[in-house]
Amino acid sequence: MPGNLQSVLIVGRDVDAWLTALSLVRAFGRSGPKISILELPSVIGSSDVFSALPTLAGLHRLIGLNENDILRAGKGVSVLGQRYSNWSVSGEPFLHAYDSHGVGRDGEEFFQFWLRAKSEGLSVSLEDFSFGAAAAKNGKLLTPGSSIPAFSQAASGYNFDMGPYIAVLAKLAVDQGVDVVSGDFEAPVWDRGCISGIRLSDGTSVHADLYVDASGLGAQLISQIPDAKFSSWRDWLPCNMQMSMTAPRLSPMPAFTEVQAFKGGWVTMHPLRERTAIVAGFNSDITPVEDVARLIPMLTGAGVSGDGFVSPIVTGLRTPWIGNCVAIGAAAAGLEPLDAAPSHLLHVGISTLISLFPSRPSAMPEAAVYNRIMADHAENLRDFQAAHYQMNTRFDEPFWDFARAAEPPAALQSRMDLFRSRGRVLTRENETLQQHNWISILNGHG
Repeated sequence: MPGNLQSVLIVGRDVDAWLTALSLVRAFGRSGPKISILELPSVIGSSDVFSALPTLAGLHRLIGLNENDILRAGKGVSVLGQRYSNWSVSGEPFLHAYDSHGVGRDGEEFFQFWLRAKSEGLSVSLEDFSFGAAAAKNGKLLTPGSSIPAFSQAASGYNFDMGPYIAVLAKLAVDQGVDVVSGDFEAPVWDRGCISGIRLSDGTSVHADLYVDASGLGAQLISQIPDAKFSSWRDWLPCNMQMSMTAPRLSPMPAFTEVQAFKGGWVTMHPLRERTAIVAGFNSDITPVEDVARLIPMLTGAGVSGDGFVSPIVTGLRTPWIGNCVAIGAAAAGLEPLDAAPSHLLHVGISTLISLFPSRPSAMPEAAVYNRIMADHAENLRDFQAAHYQMNTRFDEPFWDFARAAEPPAALQSRMDLFRSRGRVLTRENETLQQHNWISILNGHG
């Protein structure tokens, strides 16, 4: 429990801001520090989707959300993984399920036995030994409280309709005691490496002991700290734009998110309760926006309605905690909207901040530990996403040739080398996605 740190001001927008606010007020209660939010203008479109890994269920429990209730209110659905198609010219689509494969024995992973059997003529794919993958391919979902076979670790991820999901979080946060500050953000006021206040457009200021930057890609607090550093990941994650569209609800409803590669990037189809959210990632220096808008209906085969909502993708890492300012979510690190990775980085940031919450406003030694943990998680997720690009075999296409030619991060190169040599994956400290997740994509991409 915080000691004499009395107040927290969240400057931010959309899911990053409201999920942080609700989580902090639920973690510390009304007897804890005062949690306030200065809400910035929203940057989401009506077609946007919030896609999350199964671990989000733990955060939902922490903040008192019932799974069925939040799915209904957020117009969301459960999904059991993602299916990747067309990332390799001759490769079959594969399903990265939120599940393990088979059962190992005598200390050996099941994957080693499958490799041996494959070398001796087995024609059954790895994902056919996954309960979650089999359920997803047959359109089946896991219901809350349902029993899972002992050989499986199957779990459900989530797709939420972004607007309704934010509305639920905001209402609950205010009901729980989060104070909404009136006024328009103008700039932080810096004093010897810390924020002394937030200046508003009317000339007044608001003050707190701890400031949380949940402003998204703009990083409107942390990016203005003198000497704040940003390391770009554009070489490994080549998309700089995303386009969101909406289409009618799929019937029958798939139990997975489709991730399809095309000449200039990739496009995802996220099933939702009342519609289908479509998100395309691309590099506008290679593929013009108008070409992507024209291609999406053809690639998805869906009756897309309206114009595409275009927004930037900025990938890279900032130092997330400097002085009395903590960056959360996309303000701390940017990832592509693949693998539900951005939402998980937000989740990890919130959970880690709660566990390392500073007790005093005068000194915050927790910052160094927080920065190391968040850098580990962000870089491991970056490598997971970069692996998709490194292993693509779409030759003679500028986008994919550029992505494949980039020299991978050293840690990713080491993982791929070990897997090619021995079919093994060693996980690192502060790893989000586990051994079976890595095996699924490394094997799936060939």
